[in-house]
Amino acid sequence: MRYIPLIFPVVALTVLPGAPIHAQDSAADDRGWLTAMLEDSLSGAGRKVTITGFAGALSSRATIQRLTIADDDGIWLTIDNAALDWSRTALLSGEVIVNELSATSIVLDRIPAGDPDAVSPEAGTFDFALPDLPVSIDIGKVQANSIVLGESVLGQQLTGTLAAELHLAGGAGTADVLIERTDDGPEAKIALKGSYSNQTKQLALDLDAREGAGGLVATALDLPGKPAAGLSVKGQGTFDDFAADFRLESDGEERLAGPVTVKTIETGTGFEARLTGNPAPLFLPEYAEFLGSSLSLDVAGISLSSGELDLGEVSLKARSLNLDGKLKLDAGGMPSLINLTGTLASPDGSSVLLPISGPVPTRVQDAALGLQFDAAQGSGWTMQLSMTGLDRDDLSLARAGLIGGGTLDRQNGKPGIEGTLMFDAEGIGRLDPALITAIGPKVTGRTSFKWREGDQSFSLPEISLNGSDYGLTGTVDIAGIGDALLTRLDMVVKAGDLGRFSGLAGRPLAGVAEVGLKGTVTPLTGAFDLDLNVLGQGLKSGIAEADRLLAGRSVITASALRDTTGTTLRSFSAQAASLNVSGSGKLTSQGADIKADIDWSNLADIGANYGGGLKVSGTFTGDAANGTASFSGESQGLRIGQAEVDRLISGRSDIRATVALVGGAPILRALNLTSPHVTAEVTGEGDAGAMRVSGRLSDLGLLVAEFPGPVTLSGRLTPAGGADFDSDLRVQGPAGIDARLTGRIGPVPDLTVTGSGEAGVANPFTDPITVAGRLGYDIRLQGGWGVTNAAGRVTLSNGQLAVPARGISFERMAATGDLSGGTVRLSLTTDVTRGGRIRVDGPLALAAPFNTDLTIQADRVHLRDAELYDTTLDAALALSGPLMGAARLSGTVQIGETELRVPSTGFASAADMEKIHHVGDTSAVRATRDRAGLGAVPPGGAAAEAGSGMPPWGLDLLIQAPNRIFVRGRGLDAELGGQLRVGGTLNNIVPAGSFDLIRGRLDILGKRLVLDVASLTMEGSLVPYINFQASNVSDEVTSTVTVSGPANDPEVTFSSDPEKPQEEVLAWLLFGRGLDTISAFQAAQLANAVATLAGRGGEGIVNKLRRGFGFDDLDVSTSADGNTSVSAGKYISEKVYTEVGVDQSGNTRVNLNLSLRPGVTVKGRVDSDGSSGIGIFMERDY
Repeated sequence: MRYIPLIFPVVALTVLPGAPIHAQDSAADDRGWLTAMLEDSLSGAGRKVTITGFAGALSSRATIQRLTIADDDGIWLTIDNAALDWSRTALLSGEVIVNELSATSIVLDRIPAGDPDAVSPEAGTFDFALPDLPVSIDIGKVQANSIVLGESVLGQQLTGTLAAELHLAGGAGTADVLIERTDDGPEAKIALKGSYSNQTKQLALDLDAREGAGGLVATALDLPGKPAAGLSVKGQGTFDDFAADFRLESDGEERLAGPVTVKTIETGTGFEARLTGNPAPLFLPEYAEFLGSSLSLDVAGISLSSGELDLGEVSLKARSLNLDGKLKLDAGGMPSLINLTGTLASPDGSSVLLPISGPVPTRVQDAALGLQFDAAQGSGWTMQLSMTGLDRDDLSLARAGLIGGGTLDRQNGKPGIEGTLMFDAEGIGRLDPALITAIGPKVTGRTSFKWREGDQSFSLPEISLNGSDYGLTGTVDIAGIGDALLTRLDMVVKAGDLGRFSGLAGRPLAGVAEVGLKGTVTPLTGAFDLDLNVLGQGLKSGIAEADRLLAGRSVITASALRDTTGTTLRSFSAQAASLNVSGSGKLTSQGADIKADIDWSNLADIGANYGGGLKVSGTFTGDAANGTASFSGESQGLRIGQAEVDRLISGRSDIRATVALVGGAPILRALNLTSPHVTAEVTGEGDAGAMRVSGRLSDLGLLVAEFPGPVTLSGRLTPAGGADFDSDLRVQGPAGIDARLTGRIGPVPDLTVTGSGEAGVANPFTDPITVAGRLGYDIRLQGGWGVTNAAGRVTLSNGQLAVPARGISFERMAATGDLSGGTVRLSLTTDVTRGGRIRVDGPLALAAPFNTDLTIQADRVHLRDAELYDTTLDAALALSGPLMGAARLSGTVQIGETELRVPSTGFASAADMEKIHHVGDTSAVRATRDRAGLGAVPPGGAAAEAGSGMPPWGLDLLIQAPNRIFVRGRGLDAELGGQLRVGGTLNNIVPAGSFDLIRGRLDILGKRLVLDVASLTMEGSLVPYINFQASNVSDEVTSTVTVSGPANDPEVTFSSDPEKPQEEVLAWLLFGRGLDTISAFQAAQLANAVATLAGRGGEGIVNKLRRGFGFDDLDVSTSADGNTSVSAGKYISEKVYTEVGVDQSGNTRVNLNLSLRPGVTVKGRVDSDGSSGIGIFMERDY
């Protein structure tokens, strides 16, 4: 802005007396000599003035078409159509009378770049005076029709006008300036009137600046509501004794006002400001309580002629703030007196909202500040800062404090300061819970410091930070800029319980740790020379193997140097249990030279499943484009807890390998592996990088006992540019294994894999499922390594699959899988070993969540559990959706003849054996137990294992069985029929419907009770829930026996009307009398009946005869008068049931039941005496 006054002298220079003006006859002459002279005179370093269209230098009206001023960044000021209208004759009488000095447009695009040489290192002096010119100057009109300020000047572009009058004569002058905004923005103006006389030293100033709402100032300061704003300064007097009234307002209301005075006294210049008002509306409404309705600012002091500054009074008071102080600075700027006190608190005791910007509000309950130093009393200084009740959305502190003290003085003319600061904070909250746990409830710290002008460094001889069981201690020494801020440090961090950091780490931690770092760091150059030392004891990370390795003492040490020659790792070592890792090396811009060694004598450090020892050494020389890496290793008796792998790696193994980097591409120069059971060799062939590959597994029987014999690998890999290789590999072995891999291996592969073999080779990896059959495959992988890039076909012929734990097996399995786009289209047929056939067709995605759309067809599949059921079923099912998510199994299951056995538990059966703890078992023993279903059970027991292991598939199944569901055992012999709709999920089965009684009885000691109620339902699991009731009436006592509960463990209860004890009910049920009237023999019979119902009695002779004859029902009964009869029943078709009965008198009866449809049955009978009967029976459940 300091260049703007150049506008008007440009024209005046053309008419000053004595100017070296030559004869000028044309506009061309004006442009030539005079324009060049003016441009050279007005231009300077970092400033170029260009004048275009200069005319009328000798006339009473001189004009310039355009004037521009530029710096190194380009033009920043443009003036168009400047004109000077003046009186040449008045100059003869010693007056410069300018009628008009104007321009049509002044455009200030930006603030010009500063002149780096404009600031002098020395301070200047102030002695104001107007120039005493030999002529008087009277400018009647200064005018700019358009002044444009660019957006970069004040934050937004604006346009205005300028009008002014200037008078200067005899060392006295006056000015009257008016600037007004004329664009579409809010109204704004600046009016300035002033006068000064060199003779009287009187200065008068009247400044009035105003703008409407939403104006430039309110927007730049982001004042709430963007109010109208105004500023006025009015004053008069001499520079030795000047007084002015200051007034700041918004929306027409005074916000801050008061007198400002400057007065010369004997010792210097005194100054004073007393401002009061209510500035609260200039802040957000929520900060009004902090400021209150009245604020006062008082400043008084003296600027001494000796160069000292004495602020005898500094006071700032608002509703919640009280700050008072004094400050003295000597001529060198060093404090000689500091006395500052302050408090922050609300008068009503509530928390205070601080007027600070930020994304979240900040409140404190109260705060206090004190800082004292008086050189007259000595060199000591003290400081106190306290705060309570800090409250933010992201942090809260119950209390925090900082106290300090030390010395501030000059020694040999050099100022210096040293001291100690101590802080503490407690009641930390509102942080992430894991961070709060890590920090703890309280933190304390202590820091000492020392600095002296001219010293080589700023020192922190003591640093400490402490929590409840962790801490940091150390020293820091920082050199000056001349030493590139060389920093010497010696720091130690200790943690007594790493468990407090578990939340931050996202895993359970434990143990004791100590980290030490010592050396030098040079931030400006990046150089360092550091030693690192890490100690651990009983460390835990939630990884079982790592926890065992780190259970004792562990140590990491490292020493590294970075200087102008590169980065050197002088040494590195890590030690835990029997594991030792070491290394060293150097990295430069030319390459690297690195060495590393691993020595682990006993892998059992990480668990009983592991064992043996290994040693590995490696080196690398070169850079990322060209280099050589080599390593060698040996192991002895390795074990990793997997029986199949352990058999392969037992004994001594050796490996050697060399890899070269050529143009950034890795080339395997050589590899050699030897062990008792596995050998492998890769041999490089010249610089082209071709490799011959061979390998041999001595006996596949080590992995799969059914297929003994060696497996061999042979072939060739040839570099094909970049990281690509052309391959031709072949694997051959027993079980018909013959596989070939050909094509491009690399980031974008193009491979073909063909071959065949026995599926049983996979059995070690599919346990507890075993498979067999001939496997063939022809697969191409193109464009990437994901399953979506695979295409081809996999086939299985004459396959077998068994799940021994479930008693399920399949045979004569034939399957085809066509791969394309990450999906396999499956077509499978198989016979069920016990009978029946299953077919599965449809697509299955090969990537999570494994979406599928399969159809499953079952034809007369025979299922049997020797203890629970024997059934045959047909099914038409569909499985669709994500197998790892909410897939859906739907369809219809048609159940054929089914026998459900209520198992016998037996009172005399052995109790459950307590859990056996196997000590020192090997991985092979554990594998055998797991295959037998005797392995470890997860927390929660078998139920938890079964329940939580099911996928969350939805169910929509209709299970139909119109008849021939027979429930037998514990005296029960019943036939059920009906249908179930099964919904819910595999983890929460929701059934609707049941299988209900068709006919049945309960036999106890030859007492046959006809079943009143019988049903079978599903209730939340795959085990059916049964409910059977039979009753008998004797002497007005109705006795009822109920068998209900899961089919594999039902409960038997007895009840009666009127109510009697259960043993009494059983006596009435069997003998028609109470316990007190039965004989000893009947009591023994009663005990046997209880055993039968409890499941001890076994299957029974009658049931064994029924199975032997092939009947569906066989019954022997005795009537009340002692007459014995035998009846046998059999389904002769799906809907026809016949029953023949014969009593001891030779009378016979034939019953025939025909089921027309569910709920409607036609029944007929024919007796041996010639009588017969027929009826239609209708049943409905309500």
